Amino acid sequence: MSLTSALVRTAAARFARIGSFGLVVTVLLLSSLQVVAHADGAQSSKQGAKQGAKQGAKQGGKGTKARKVSVRGTLASLPPVVQPGLSPAAPSDNGSLVATFTPADQGRRVTLERQTARGWKAVTTSTEDSWGSAAFSPAPGTYRARTTTGGRTWVTGSVTTSRWTPQFEDTFSGTTLDTTVWNDQEREHESVYAPRTCARVDPSARRVGEGVLHLGVALDPARAGLPCDYASTRTSGTSPYLLNSQVATEHTRFFRHGIVAARIKPQRAKGMHSGLWLLPSGTKYTDGVPAAGTEIDVMEFFGENGRGNETIGSHIHYYEAGWDKISLGDTFKDARQVLGKNRSWWDEFHVFSVEWTPTEYIFRVDGREYYRETGAVSQADQYLVLSNLTSDYELHELTADEVSDTAQVDWVRVFDASSQESVRVTRGRKVAKKSA
Repeated sequence: MSLTSALVRTAAARFARIGSFGLVVTVLLLSSLQVVAHADGAQSSKQGAKQGAKQGAKQGGKGTKARKVSVRGTLASLPPVVQPGLSPAAPSDNGSLVATFTPADQGRRVTLERQTARGWKAVTTSTEDSWGSAAFSPAPGTYRARTTTGGRTWVTGSVTTSRWTPQFEDTFSGTTLDTTVWNDQEREHESVYAPRTCARVDPSARRVGEGVLHLGVALDPARAGLPCDYASTRTSGTSPYLLNSQVATEHTRFFRHGIVAARIKPQRAKGMHSGLWLLPSGTKYTDGVPAAGTEIDVMEFFGENGRGNETIGSHIHYYEAGWDKISLGDTFKDARQVLGKNRSWWDEFHVFSVEWTPTEYIFRVDGREYYRETGAVSQADQYLVLSNLTSDYELHELTADEVSDTAQVDWVRVFDASSQESVRVTRGRKVAKKSA
């Protein structure tokens, strides 16, 4: 996704003429309280213990063994960044609560309790996924989460959640892209490290409909029948000329820190890659100074690989002199734990997000953190990019029947988290004895 130096100078000059008039968002760290889960007289009554024992025995009969180790419970208060599903859906303004218990015990029931004038009251339940997590979207209030195994009740600390108002939002309703916000980055032969010799960005490769933005690739009608020779460090060959999708808030919206989130169903096709990312204002970098701007790849997905272990990548890129690229990040197999049973990424929507603060980036999928990076943190204004691209190194995997595939973006939102700052760690107390 990096640009050639010539394109950088062109974009910088264009930006200088237009001027900066976008939104700037500032953020501090999100609310997150972590404890060693505990149970004592204040946390678990005899009745609760008996119910826990029954539940543990019942689930144990189904092949789930009771926990015999101490459990650490975390309850994180987040913006509404948890919304898996098969279909487009309107975003919520209620905050997300994600309870995570370690070690994980998939299928174990988790109860969310709300603090009231009369004490803690159970309001809803869910079950742990393979991550050990259970997500909730309750009304504003103060909450904690508990789970019971073999007569022991493990309780997290409490956090407060409230309603969230996005600083920026697009739900892609209607039938056209809002070009007062988004522009097509009409560039060819990008970039230094991932050239797209055979592709150019064109608005005809994307469309809005059914409540989503469809990001696709297409044959280039202006060069129909003409072969394109490409070569990369990985492969070489001949391809038809193609159109790609790449829309950005390059001239209208800029953000400096915040929570950037998008609900996306990636494409299944290989030979292309979809992404949510941010680039620095003016699309320019300062050699060796990541604070002056970085490429923040919130999510990239490269399609089906045939092995059933496909996952997403998240990276931070910046440059030293001579376009010497420095990259942080990786692909993350743990992220697959949010997938539904027997489902793949292209079967369902998930919310991909980055919490970008002055000191770090925190990458999440449906509220589950899979990568935290404290290096190369940008302190610059940056703009949003949504894309589906065909780089030279992947063209050999693109077949004619896959060209019509699209990545679907249900919505994109940016939040200011400064009002949610409340971070502390509590160690918890002695675990209650096992019930008779």
